[in-house]
Amino acid sequence: MNTKRRAASLLLGVVLAACAGPPGTATPAGSLPAVPSASPSPATAPSPVATPARSPVPTPFPTPPACTPPVVYTVVAGDTLWDIAKRHGVTVQALLAANPQVTDRRLIRPGDAITISPTRLGDLGGWEGGATAINDRGQIVGASHTASGEVHPFMWQDGLTTDLGTFPGVDDCTATAINERGEVVGESHLRLGGRSHAFIWQSGVMADLGTLGGPFAGASDINDQGQAVGSSMTAEGDIRAFLWEEGVMTDLGTLGGNQSWAFAINNRGQVVGRSETAGGGQHAFLWEDGVMSDLGAIGSPSDINDQGQIVGSSDTGSDHAFLWEDGVMTDLGTLGAKKSRATAINNRGQVVGYVETGTKWRAFRWQDGAMVDLGTPAGADGASATALNECGQVVGSFYTPVVYENGLVYEKPHAVVWTR
Repeated sequence: MNTKRRAASLLLGVVLAACAGPPGTATPAGSLPAVPSASPSPATAPSPVATPARSPVPTPFPTPPACTPPVVYTVVAGDTLWDIAKRHGVTVQALLAANPQVTDRRLIRPGDAITISPTRLGDLGGWEGGATAINDRGQIVGASHTASGEVHPFMWQDGLTTDLGTFPGVDDCTATAINERGEVVGESHLRLGGRSHAFIWQSGVMADLGTLGGPFAGASDINDQGQAVGSSMTAEGDIRAFLWEEGVMTDLGTLGGNQSWAFAINNRGQVVGRSETAGGGQHAFLWEDGVMSDLGAIGSPSDINDQGQIVGSSDTGSDHAFLWEDGVMTDLGTLGAKKSRATAINNRGQVVGYVETGTKWRAFRWQDGAMVDLGTPAGADGASATALNECGQVVGSFYTPVVYENGLVYEKPHAVVWTR
């Protein structure tokens, strides 16, 4: 499945906004911002509305290579594990966790490959940034401030961060998801009238996905078949979940209310999101083959894998991350914190997300009933995980405190990848 995306809006706060500027700028490692998840609000089940939008020419579906660590250091004569850890801003313990082949820290030799984890990714020369999605080819996307203060989508691969550009007249732009073809979707914010449009980026070309008749649309996910989902305003002013495929945007309807939002799609074409109900509340939904099914007031779903397992954050009073499968919800725990949110799941059943401890966040991976803290690079005091791939490589943001003259502390986000 494609492996993604969204972190809750609080993860980045107002870190970035969206896109602007010339495409094709590549810069080596630095920092980046995280992406907000869609917020709730939907309408009555309508007859489908289709809005044509120019579709990019499909590219051949590549066979993903065997997963390799995103950042690897080759040992040279005189290196110690402590030297390598200090050089890359991580702890020796983190290196040992990422390199199980190293059974004795004193026995590394020139030529040995050492996986660096967690590691900060490159940025576009600005203040902050965050990573939102990763595919099995090791391509990572997200958003970053540029040196001029705009927010652009980026792609990181093999140590280079590339600016994906934006549309003319756009202030800011954020990439939210990437599939195995390297197709990227997200949201751009236009200067005139405060409008936002969903986009797809493919092979250096950014195309507008259109809207359902209103001024707003944003794409939250894309699967390996090139089907994209998100939310758009209609001509009547309602917000509706949409499915975009081959240039056509289709309204997925609601659970009886006026508004709905689609958050994720798997490779079977199943879509999860939230919708207003006829009674005025909001329920999670699963959409498949033209039918939207009510999953009840289980909370806010974030992702769905190809087995139909759904993860998210519960509204049942616990505010805990959950795994939903065949009508059964499993509480994933909190690492001792008060709240937790699951943001993504892969086909191996590995789940990532973050827990809230007061004003701080801690990134986690959950597998086989156990939740593990992913840790942070040196100097960071928090982290959030937003996505993972089938190799278990995780991306997100870590936060470093910035203290202002008035004593207020701002948590500055940077893009990060964990490999374990």
